[in-house]
Amino acid sequence: MVWWHVWTADPGRTTVCGCGDSSFSLWFFEFAAHAVRTGHSLFFTTLLWHPHGVNVLDDASQLGLGLPLAPVTWAGGAVLAMNVALTLAPALSALACYVLLDRWDIWRPAAFVGGLIYGFSPLAVMNLAEAHLVVGFAVAPPLIILCLDQLLFRAPRRPVAVGVALGVLVAFQFFVSTEILLVTGTACAVGIVLILADAAVRRQPIAGRWRLARRGLAAGGLTSLVLLAYPAWYALAGPGHVSGAIYPGGGVAFSGASIKGFLWPTPVSESFSRYVARIGGYQGPNLATQYIGIGMAVVITSGLVAWRRDPRLRLFAAVGLLFALFGLGSSHAGWRPWDLAAHVPLAQNVIPARLLVVTYLCAGVLVALVGDHVHRWLPSAWRRCRTDGALTGALTSAVLVVAVLPPAGYLSQTLPLTTQPVVVPTWFQRVAPHLDSRQVLLVVPAPFAAIQSSLTWQSESHLSFAMAGGDGPGSTADGVGHHPLAQQLLAGVSGTFGSPPVTPAGIVAVRAAIDDWGVTQVVLPDQPELPSYDQPFAPVAAAGLITAALGRAPVFRARAWVWTVPPRGPQAAAVPAATFDHCVATSRIDSVAPCILGVSPAGPATG
Repeated sequence: MVWWHVWTADPGRTTVCGCGDSSFSLWFFEFAAHAVRTGHSLFFTTLLWHPHGVNVLDDASQLGLGLPLAPVTWAGGAVLAMNVALTLAPALSALACYVLLDRWDIWRPAAFVGGLIYGFSPLAVMNLAEAHLVVGFAVAPPLIILCLDQLLFRAPRRPVAVGVALGVLVAFQFFVSTEILLVTGTACAVGIVLILADAAVRRQPIAGRWRLARRGLAAGGLTSLVLLAYPAWYALAGPGHVSGAIYPGGGVAFSGASIKGFLWPTPVSESFSRYVARIGGYQGPNLATQYIGIGMAVVITSGLVAWRRDPRLRLFAAVGLLFALFGLGSSHAGWRPWDLAAHVPLAQNVIPARLLVVTYLCAGVLVALVGDHVHRWLPSAWRRCRTDGALTGALTSAVLVVAVLPPAGYLSQTLPLTTQPVVVPTWFQRVAPHLDSRQVLLVVPAPFAAIQSSLTWQSESHLSFAMAGGDGPGSTADGVGHHPLAQQLLAGVSGTFGSPPVTPAGIVAVRAAIDDWGVTQVVLPDQPELPSYDQPFAPVAAAGLITAALGRAPVFRARAWVWTVPPRGPQAAAVPAATFDHCVATSRIDSVAPCILGVSPAGPATG
């Protein structure tokens, strides 16, 4: 149901969007298959941000999904592979939570509902709507908890096998999302501390349990060490690694949930929807990711009061509440819980709202436990139920419906998820796939602006060329490299608000950046029928800026304006700011070059 519009259309050409963050995710599916096919490094590439390149492990590369699905990418393309992952993500996440609950002999309908709460939460669904598989594909966390539960409290017959499984799960989660791995590890550590504290207060002996668990934990630690020692070093200290805060200016680092938003549904923001529709992103209603609802809160609270002696209820309620408070994010005043970790290395780059993956997992477990308690309690509390199993099931199911109905109703506003056909400009269909692999393109709209569609175009061209710019840390205002003025100007004409005006110094800066990036061609598609999120904010200004920087006019080919950058071409044109503004204001994209260069318009060159 979630992906109905994908699988009833063409799953190889239709997905949430070939734009925005979806473009970045799509790019990495193509990259994983490309790396396996060509022997390219899996951890570093100069296909983006040429020539300096990027550390793939520091980006949202989800290699843990792209590599297993490489055969799908080879057979049907990256769009199909990403759709397979998006479709599997909520179902497998829910199934993993169900397996955890079923191991505790919970009434299976209650365990099923607990899995739904986790796998199909607003957090999961709305992240998948942006193709954020690093959050939406949350299969490993429940299974990691299951392995720890088996080792610490169940005394399994084969602790080493369980430990090896634990190590493999940790490694898998590392290659899906290091962010969620850090969050999961923190949650497990908090849970273990709470268990030890509870045992100390109750004076319960635990030494015997830990002795039995040591072999399994050692096996898990050794397995994860073998699998992750080199990748972890590469991510933290390898070529192109990111040091410090990715968002040093605040912004995302301070954003988080709101207390009201947990219980009261946040309405759709029309202004934000219009903005996303223009720059690229999920084209349907953008819902909040934090809504649990009053019904679920009442069911969980009532269950905690009625069965307060169940240590599992107390444990998951405490962890879930703590991470809900963490999910509020940090504040400039420093009064929120996440302020304690907001400047800690690694943790400072966790997006606070994503901490709620733990809260939703705990909520699913709590609702399932309460449902199981209700189902076991009713026959002894009401004689008729003792011989009427159907009535017991119906009443328990009613409790579960009260818990899940509010978030389900909230999500119904956007389900099935809105999808879009992936549109690739004509030039990138006809010309790009045949380029020499040494070609480096600067594509307008430039991919370090808000509009990221060129990542999809490069992916759909099977990475046949390298590209200047890209998404990730380098695309933020605080993360620009050696050419901040040039990047700001190119981002401004591409799709960023509030860029500086074009001046002679800026034109020279753009030319210096193009030379330093090793750009061989600049491409600006000119197809009015393309979606708005595939088109630059100011195409005429973009054409004028590139023309002035290169000192030459473009060629119109395959419905795109193309500037060839010779190794020793003319210098940037000395265009006064007033002249540039006049040419941009009074010309069209096909006539701005003659105006900028001060020649008589003789019509566009073609080729």
